[in-house]
Amino acid sequence: MFNIFKIYAIMIPVWNKMEVKSMILKKNENVGINLNRLEICVDKDTFMEACDKVYLKECKKIRIPGFRLGKAPKKVVEKIYGKEVFYEEAINIIYGKALDEAISESKLDVVSVNDFKLLYANEEEGLSFTVDCTLKPTVEVKNYKGISIEKPIKKVEESEIDNQIEKLRERAARITLIEKKRAAKKGDLAVIDFKGFVDGVSLKGGEGKDYNLKLGSEQFIKGFEDQVEGHNIGDEFDIEVTFPEDYYEEGLRGKPALFKCKLKALKKVELPKEDDEFAKDVSEFNTLKELRDDIRNNIERSNKEASESYVEKALLMEVVNSVEGEIPDVMFRNQYEEILKDFNRNVERQGISIEEYLERNGIDEEKFTNDIREQAVFQIKLNLALERIAKVEKLEVSEEELKKEIDDIAKQYGITAEELEKIVYL
Repeated sequence: MFNIFKIYAIMIPVWNKMEVKSMILKKNENVGINLNRLEICVDKDTFMEACDKVYLKECKKIRIPGFRLGKAPKKVVEKIYGKEVFYEEAINIIYGKALDEAISESKLDVVSVNDFKLLYANEEEGLSFTVDCTLKPTVEVKNYKGISIEKPIKKVEESEIDNQIEKLRERAARITLIEKKRAAKKGDLAVIDFKGFVDGVSLKGGEGKDYNLKLGSEQFIKGFEDQVEGHNIGDEFDIEVTFPEDYYEEGLRGKPALFKCKLKALKKVELPKEDDEFAKDVSEFNTLKELRDDIRNNIERSNKEASESYVEKALLMEVVNSVEGEIPDVMFRNQYEEILKDFNRNVERQGISIEEYLERNGIDEEKFTNDIREQAVFQIKLNLALERIAKVEKLEVSEEELKKEIDDIAKQYGITAEELEKIVYL
């Protein structure tokens, strides 16, 4: 007897392109909120043709006494193993195509299919089964008209321009060795070797050779750079620090650490004078004023984009929060899985696992999971809301508008419109 549990478990099996000649959608009844049950019948000729296809595929492996391998007639095989011997695979062949046709005929907007139940499968009647289809819900969006969001306006501070100038000066800095024998002090570039230990065990990733550390930059754990100051070139010394409670690596939070260090050299960082010559050296501008004006314009542009992005997100959140209706959990689960797959693909391109990515970036796994789940809920509600608004407002997109939007998005991602369409409509 064929394995009904295996059939039950197959949601979207791989089937060949066999044509289902006579599929009848016998029933289409609502059995719950956003849930319809379809009863599908396939005529006996189509079912038996599928059984013949399975026989032709499998007969080469069937050994029957008195016949050469693969040469036993179908009737003989059925007599020995039972008529049902080819039914399971025949159902697999027919199922997908029959289901597609039934869903198309029902005109249902199906988001998930489950609970396959076989009613009968035999050579006298053919094949009949039921499936439960979870449907895309119709939601209501309340008060989406007249939403008001205050647009934040951020002025450019002179200190912001000063910071940008300072970074340019640091990039153009002249670095020279300090020949004079003296102790390290704030502002020096100290060349050090170091090796860290926690609880007497060597710290993974806590070792460096000929490392250039700008004293006073607060690159390292608080207190580390202060303890380099005062030492002379050639000194070997220990530095004791404590990892902060909010350190990205959970296992090191609040832990005391010992670093064995050696000061190998001191360097002086000479910043260029902030004048027109400096502007010519680091940019395409001839004067410092032109450079500062350009920086100002860039910051203003960035502030404007951030402001517009804030308003857009706030508007969409208001729309999402006004969605009313029963949304099947499977839609959220599917979206969650899709987001997670995309994230995994992006991380794998970096040659690391998702676990390594989370650890490197100090991201809590539970928080990561919750964030993706919230993103999935937001995206599903937003999609349903926008579809509903478009229908209520009778909004339609012309072919020209659609093509332009696809072209614009493709350009943003550096791919062709054809490539984008394959991704979107995959």
